[in-house]
Amino acid sequence: MFYALFFLACLFCQTTEARVKQKPVYVFGFATAFTDSLGYITDVQYIDSSYIDTKTKFLVGRNMYSVQLQQFLEANENCKHPVTSIFFATKKEKLEKKRLSMLRRYEKEKNLTLKNVSYRFHAEGKSYFDGAMDTPESLENGEKGEQHPGDNKKSKKNKS
Repeated sequence: MFYALFFLACLFCQTTEARVKQKPVYVFGFATAFTDSLGYITDVQYIDSSYIDTKTKFLVGRNMYSVQLQQFLEANENCKHPVTSIFFATKKEKLEKKRLSMLRRYEKEKNLTLKNVSYRFHAEGKSYFDGAMDTPESLENGEKGEQHPGDNKKSKKNKS
């Protein structure tokens, strides 16, 4: 009986697909390096062409925003191997409150000094889906494109 329930649960999880919806968000970035006493924080920014996974409520391509900040800091702030985090919300007030709480927390920290950096994030929106990924439109229409990078399953190509 347990195996039958487990099999049905696995089957249900595989057939349920995440839906992606284009929605404007506010973001800010935070970064620090383990070998440096400086931390970096960006201003809250509005991004109008971002995508939200409606199932998990995560910002699609958030890792790409993190990479953008990492590359900027390595090139312009001489920060070696920064660890970056991206925070986002659909309401600006909520995100500003989070940013302010982080500023207050690190003001108390004696070993880390925060530096405000003026970096503008580039929208990853649809460009994130170019290539071998499912587009938001194909997911909304129920079409299945190729598997996402990192999946161990064989890719399935759209038949046009």
